[in-house]
Amino acid sequence: MQLLLGLFCGILGASLVHSESLQEAKCGYFNEEQLLKQNEFAVPTEHQWLARITYENGHEAKLPNDGCLGVLISKRNVLAPAHCFVQYDGQADAFSVQLGVWNKSSNAHEVSCDKDGYCVLPAQDIPLAEIAVHPEYDPLTLKHSLAVLTLQRDAKLTPTVMPICMPPPSLTKETLVGQMFVVAGLPIKDSLKHKTWVNTISRSYCQKEHSSLITSSTTVCGYQDRIKTYYQGAPLVGIQVESNVAQNFYLVGLLMDSKRMQKAERIVSSFLDVRPYLDFIRLNTDSLIVRKNGPDPRK
Repeated sequence: MQLLLGLFCGILGASLVHSESLQEAKCGYFNEEQLLKQNEFAVPTEHQWLARITYENGHEAKLPNDGCLGVLISKRNVLAPAHCFVQYDGQADAFSVQLGVWNKSSNAHEVSCDKDGYCVLPAQDIPLAEIAVHPEYDPLTLKHSLAVLTLQRDAKLTPTVMPICMPPPSLTKETLVGQMFVVAGLPIKDSLKHKTWVNTISRSYCQKEHSSLITSSTTVCGYQDRIKTYYQGAPLVGIQVESNVAQNFYLVGLLMDSKRMQKAERIVSSFLDVRPYLDFIRLNTDSLIVRKNGPDPRK
């Protein structure tokens, strides 16, 4: 197996082409070589903010293909769709999150190795302490389907576990139409973490052609470059650029739904734009990282 970056039992080596190394990054680690390398999977040190949700008995889902993902936004908090947790009786139900998952078929507490001897650190399985569901969440329409999860302990930051940066102030009002973003997640039909480009389209066109994907005014639609369906909650991320240099990834949205267009052989997906919910997110988290106008990730 040919990989751009290797992580063998925690030993990492890389040739980076951007302004910040993996060791220096505090959130949203970006590597241009990794971004442009479109393999059938994402390497472990890409999109390290993925969080797999587990339920009462530690399983990831109650039904086949019913898995959910979230995104690590601080050492202690994960953002995810509310409908992944709220049951028919109105009670929120989840057990833990698993961070650093690369191969979803591997056990959480074991080193994951492929047939060529390529190994990845075990996932961190952290129980949940609290689930804060958006007060306007509507389980019938899935409007405002957003929840902030608080972990029982801090996540340990490693080359495969890192928070995503939050949207910078300069981009909170920018249009999401006609843009190119990246979504990474755990595919429903494959085992390894995957990524794909997403080209966003206008709300009016999405409403006309794919009305079943529209849930509210905070939903954005886009066409995926790869024909893969991911667990709901997969994070959509953008690239923050300063002085013509790509600095980091930042969070744009969470995957709500997808459908395959048989004739066109493509996947169209809808995402919840997280920017209108920043006040709710801040209210229920401790230490979000927003990168503004310089290399210092904590400003």
